[in-house]
Amino acid sequence: MAHKFLAGSVLAALVFLPIGTVNITEVSATDGVYQLAQRNNAYSQYMQLGYSETRRRNYRKALSYFQQAAQIRPGDKYATAAIRNVTGYIQRRRNNRIAFVPGRPGRVRSAATRGSCLQAAQAPIPIIPTDKEVQLTTTEHPTFFFYVPQTSAQVKALEFVLQEDDESVEPLYKGIFTPAQQTGILSITLPANQPPLTIGKEYTWGFSMVCDAQNRDQDVYIEGKIQRTEDENLAVQLGQTTTDLDRAVLFATAGFWEDALRTIATLRRQRPNDPEVKTYWDELLKSVEIQPEVINKPLLPCCTTPANPS
Repeated sequence: MAHKFLAGSVLAALVFLPIGTVNITEVSATDGVYQLAQRNNAYSQYMQLGYSETRRRNYRKALSYFQQAAQIRPGDKYATAAIRNVTGYIQRRRNNRIAFVPGRPGRVRSAATRGSCLQAAQAPIPIIPTDKEVQLTTTEHPTFFFYVPQTSAQVKALEFVLQEDDESVEPLYKGIFTPAQQTGILSITLPANQPPLTIGKEYTWGFSMVCDAQNRDQDVYIEGKIQRTEDENLAVQLGQTTTDLDRAVLFATAGFWEDALRTIATLRRQRPNDPEVKTYWDELLKSVEIQPEVINKPLLPCCTTPANPS
């Protein structure tokens, strides 16, 4: 009705214009802008309804809303990720609390470049869904998680580097840390005093176990990619969510692995004996085929102590 009223108003106004001043292109543009605004509004409504139903664990209803959003914007990455993850909940046919379905499934463990000093030792494992696609985050200063085996005396330091993907020479961040004295899951957070990630830009991270600072060819090295992006409709739902576990579910559904993992890891540190938090942690990591022997390892103290690898 509003559409017809707008169109009628435009035509009525044209009647009183002098001959020669009517521009059909302008009328078409006005109509096109209206239709685009109408479609964008409908898309946002469907996405927010889908997230809302996901938070309530009404997955089939959520799937219907996300599918309607995808019909409005075919190929939209947020609608596509939500459909993929909600479908994963439904297909598991059990009371899953949280899961993550990669867009491009692949090996969970990134291929490590092994240096000669750790030929018989187990390589570190990045806690990511797959090594075949960019990890997504909404935060300016993300956290990176790695399973680190108990290191030998040959490992002098752990090094983390974050590099912009524009082939710049200097890394955005570089930290060298004391090796862990036990097997566990280590987290490294980009410090708040470092430049924030730019929305839409891809970054490459690298994690090394340093055996000889004078001969870095011996390092055990793994790498991956991360990109900061934003979903305004997800942000609206997050603002209406009262528990961190529900926020983690929304992050996972929207495809933001870093946010989901970081949220639950923080809860594990705060509430180490909470069985519900442990269940969410287990289910999230199992959904991307992280091995049980890794899932059950403790969260090690966060990397804050610099080391001298020499």
